[in-house]
Amino acid sequence: MVCATLRHSIPKSIVYCQVHEAKRSLLDFFYTELGKLEQKRLSALLNEDPAIMECRSALAKRLELYRSAQAEIDTVAWSK
Repeated sequence: MVCATLRHSIPKSIVYCQVHEAKRSLLDFFYTELGKLEQKRLSALLNEDPAIMECRSALAKRLELYRSAQAEIDTVAWSK
């Protein structure tokens, strides 16, 4: 009886907003906790081929180099 009363008295948009916010909060918590894991433990959870993990690591380093190079180019371009 309580559920039926709540279902009919609370607008669906309010419930949707609450569910959406709870989902976002849980995902943020999950990403934060996952980010705290060590590389070895994370790779064990992913159960990936070590070659793929090495390739991903090399690509991440390359991406960081590209980003730093882009930042340097931007600073030189804006200083002229």
